[in-house]
Amino acid sequence: KWFCFCDVDNFDFINIKLPSEMGEELRSEYDAVRPGWHMNKKYWISVYFNQDVPDEKIKELVRKSYDIVVKSLTKKEREMLPSSDE
Repeated sequence: KWFCFCDVDNFDFINIKLPSEMGEELRSEYDAVRPGWHMNKKYWISVYFNQDVPDEKIKELVRKSYDIVVKSLTKKEREMLPSSDE
């Protein structure tokens, strides 16, 4: 399951999976948040770096995306993930 990704050769934005209402809100709040590049525009946003989205906000969105995707996994799949204290 994917929660975010970027092009490491052209590191100018990141795609992040979020609930649709959250993506809409972020797109209206920040110029650097756009519909997800080559993804389902309902659930994915593209966040462009070095514009009007603070780095801390980007980190927060990536963490939220990760948490949402982890919650959708089965118990067995979640148990296979490394714990945060490792």
